[in-house]
Amino acid sequence: MKTDKVNKALEVTMAIDRRVMCLVTSRKPAQSLRKANLYLVQLLVLCVPMLTGCGFIPWPESYGEVTGTVSTRSLNGVGVHRRMWETAGVKVLTPQKLSSRLSRIDSIVLIGSTYRPPGQLAREWLEKWLKEKAGRTVVYFGRDFDAIQLYRQQTLDQVKPADRERAETQLASRQATNYVTRFQEVPEDTFCRWFYLRTSAPPMEHVSFTGPWAKELQGLDGEWPVSTLLEPPNAALKSKKPSWITGGTPALVPARTIFQGVDGEEELGDKEIQRSIWKADELKDAESWDREWSAAGESEVLLAGSDGSPLAHRITHSDFKGSQILIVANGAPFLNGSLIKPLHRRIGELIIQECLPAKRVAMIRYDETGLLISNIESGSETDFGMQLLTVWPLSAITMHAAFLGIIAFAVLLPILGRPQKLKQRSVTDFGLHIEAMGRMLFESRDMQYGLRSIADYFAKVRRESPPDWVSQMATVEAASLAAAEEAKQKRLKSKAKKKPASPPVLPTELTGPTELTGPTGSIQPTSAIQRTQQTQPDQITQPTEPNASAATDPAKPTNAAPPDGLS
Repeated sequence: MKTDKVNKALEVTMAIDRRVMCLVTSRKPAQSLRKANLYLVQLLVLCVPMLTGCGFIPWPESYGEVTGTVSTRSLNGVGVHRRMWETAGVKVLTPQKLSSRLSRIDSIVLIGSTYRPPGQLAREWLEKWLKEKAGRTVVYFGRDFDAIQLYRQQTLDQVKPADRERAETQLASRQATNYVTRFQEVPEDTFCRWFYLRTSAPPMEHVSFTGPWAKELQGLDGEWPVSTLLEPPNAALKSKKPSWITGGTPALVPARTIFQGVDGEEELGDKEIQRSIWKADELKDAESWDREWSAAGESEVLLAGSDGSPLAHRITHSDFKGSQILIVANGAPFLNGSLIKPLHRRIGELIIQECLPAKRVAMIRYDETGLLISNIESGSETDFGMQLLTVWPLSAITMHAAFLGIIAFAVLLPILGRPQKLKQRSVTDFGLHIEAMGRMLFESRDMQYGLRSIADYFAKVRRESPPDWVSQMATVEAASLAAAEEAKQKRLKSKAKKKPASPPVLPTELTGPTELTGPTGSIQPTSAIQRTQQTQPDQITQPTEPNASAATDPAKPTNAAPPDGLS
């Protein structure tokens, strides 16, 4: 059953990959991007149940993960949105900090796993980055949306009656946790240059829209839930100051917390590594409040709800040189769990199209500890020893080298404690004699001899009759030897019948043929001349005396016999 699911998942994956490749190479990039992203979401939704089966697997709880398996397994991950960028032909990088290395980046997507917006120091750094080159984009979306909560709300009616109470309890617990966390991190409405953060807005679910992007969303299924608004700067909101500025509440801790020497690194002269953390009282007084509003750029609402609530807007400035800041209300167009809806998928495509023709995009995730900022030049960042292992190209082999090092350490792990000498066996140990005797019997390859030696041992040493297995093995061995000998004799007899025996023929140059002469039948050798006379009688003119009668008398028989020693 598991194999069938895996095979089915592979078939679906191959089919979707073929469709994506055909669409990527199409001549209509906008339509191709939309269809390719649809197939990618289908791949995410269909293949995961096929591989996991019907068992319950808890969703990862982390928010906004960009890398690793969690980025695609979690409903609150952004793995599918990252793939949408890659499908559009944009290279996606995931740096951990804001540094001079981002000079080659065209767009930056800030992903906050906290309700806190980017701190003041981070915003100033990003605005400076926008001013350095035209055509750059910074994208930020709020933390208000939770895909896991939306999933539980939509599937609550599908829960079995026996589990419904537990499902309602889990949903209520998650809603309460999100609300308390948001209230603790952003206690009231405030302003942070790019938008006015309004937490007091009532929750809404938008199904109809207005603005430049609205015509692209007509007829698409889905709704956009919003609980916290990120409104563009306008004069009507400037007078809505928070309570710590109007004097209603005491001042809180400083808004920006900067750590020198993060992770144990020392400060390098006038260069420093800092961490920007947003806090509620970032703007401490009316003067800083007015200064922040005066530094805000011009805004344009790209998408709003039917009631006029801004959902996406663009920030531009005369100093940005054609660059821009895109602010989105929440992560519904970015998170895996909501991209199943055609509405959010299309909004995500529109956001990417606003950043094109970008070649590289950096997706930077931050949490409640804020954004790490490095003011060190890219050439000086290589001075930090072990950090070299996390920089390309050494980062590609760091994990492999570490894994091989662990294996080598396990193989060469030293023995802890005082070394001890192993106990050696005594030469008088009778076991050595038994082992030596066994080796000798084995090397002799003589089963009968071995069995006789064992029988002698029992009879002479132990003074008892050999066990039954010795006699049984001896009987079996004798029978096998007898059968082998009988088979051998049969083979010899069969060979003798096939080939009759003939007297051996020796070289005639040494002894020559012999013949029987006289009445006694004695064997007398003949000379070489006599052999010639016998083989060629017509050429013999004067035969030798001793054997002339034998050569001329045909009635006298001659019988060649074997030489001396072979009779």
